[in-house]
Amino acid sequence: MMKNYKIKVLVVEDENLLLKNIQKKITAVSPDFQIIGEAYNGKEALEIIRNIPPDIVFTDIKMPIMDGLELARILYEDYPDISTVIVSGYDDFEYARTVLTYRVKDYLLKPVQPEQLKSILFSLRDTITDKKKADVCSALRRQLNAESLPPSSDKINGILDHADLSLFLFCLDNLKLRTQIQGHISDAGIYSDMWASRYDFSWDLLFKEADFTVSDFWIFPYDSENIFLLVTEGLSAAPESAAPLIFRNLQHRFPSSFINLVYDKHTAKFPHLQDSLQALQNRLISSLVIGKASLIGLQEAEPVLPPAILSKNSVSYFHTMTASNNNAGFKTALLQLFGEWKENTYPQIWVHKVLMQLLSLLQQDLYISDEDYEKMYRRVFEILEAQNDLISSGEKIAAELTHWISLTSAIPTDIEITIEELDTFIRLHYRENLSLTDLADKYHFNHSYLTRIFKKQKGQSPLKLINSLRIEDAKELLLNPELSVREISEMLGFSDQHYFSRSFKNFTGLSPNEYRNM
Repeated sequence: MMKNYKIKVLVVEDENLLLKNIQKKITAVSPDFQIIGEAYNGKEALEIIRNIPPDIVFTDIKMPIMDGLELARILYEDYPDISTVIVSGYDDFEYARTVLTYRVKDYLLKPVQPEQLKSILFSLRDTITDKKKADVCSALRRQLNAESLPPSSDKINGILDHADLSLFLFCLDNLKLRTQIQGHISDAGIYSDMWASRYDFSWDLLFKEADFTVSDFWIFPYDSENIFLLVTEGLSAAPESAAPLIFRNLQHRFPSSFINLVYDKHTAKFPHLQDSLQALQNRLISSLVIGKASLIGLQEAEPVLPPAILSKNSVSYFHTMTASNNNAGFKTALLQLFGEWKENTYPQIWVHKVLMQLLSLLQQDLYISDEDYEKMYRRVFEILEAQNDLISSGEKIAAELTHWISLTSAIPTDIEITIEELDTFIRLHYRENLSLTDLADKYHFNHSYLTRIFKKQKGQSPLKLINSLRIEDAKELLLNPELSVREISEMLGFSDQHYFSRSFKNFTGLSPNEYRNM
């Protein structure tokens, strides 16, 4: 796209011979420059500019109807993307100084010297090309991220709307699932020269040596840093023919990494880029297997997998091993699971989901604070994402988890004493308006941790203990026919009568009135 882009030039000069002469000299410099029209004054120039905005305007100063200074002023105010070059005689040089405030790029004296013209044109071409390339890259990135496009990008978007784009999403080694991939492209695309300096890999060379061509291409890194999106425009071969060559080149360049490349055999249009990216991303997440390189077509059928859940036998066994502090048995069972996962080539996301269930199981069984649980969780998935072999991951994760089991399988004495104090406090004040948050603050616990360790030590949560004590009192109070259900509810500290009735029925199987009548 940018490689084939012509720099559009408009020459504004009221003397026909001079106009033709300047146009001829411009076209002689390079075929990269295209003359889009002729204008003999500023008014005619603006009519052309409104229909076909040029990249560069060469204008004389002294012209009838609208002179070059007025034209430069209008271009400065209304067309900030147009580069203006003044062409005028020596006598007008001092007069032309006023255009310096109008963002004029350069000043040429008549007669125009070819070498000076060439220097200015090449300099402007590089600036314009770099700016357009950055604008195109920004527009693509915004569209890929489903971000709103600024009004100033309409011209670029118009070019992109007609482009046939092919997408190739590739990952070096494992997914970073702890942060959850959201398909977010980082704030700047990496152009080929930047990629080459960072990874010692030349995309330009790859496409030069390939048996297919592209009009242009862009490399976009993800925020996760090991995932990249290659977008090509004008790919001369079908994506399924180009993908294997790209895949082999990446494998050759990164021999110590496992490359996973997902591609869409269909081209995408600019307005639908985000949908195409989302489909590639979903397939990458569902298909990537730790320690395995894969070339995956989006339209290929996905393998049928069992539900990503721990079996009842595994859950029961891990509970038993944790409760008995049997680290050897726990480790053996976990390594056996990792061996099965590797043998069946389950994707990383599948393993991730099962490990999350195991960690949740441990959180229930261990006397572990929320802060320590977060450390354990983070460390387990750091190991999983860093290792390129599932058995190595299993061994390191088993060592990490048995470490935490040894530390937190028994309740610390100070916490045990605190739970006993809390139990006593509840039994003395259960008719008062007690909340779990207030109790957690009183005993300096996170409320979820407080609930978990209280239940482990006492067999029920603090809230259930409070309600059970209240319900026992309610049974006696309901024997007194002079007390209404509402009055009893208020006496026992329930927030309202309906909550009391629901709680009573949950404990006894009967409503308060049914219990009283019985």
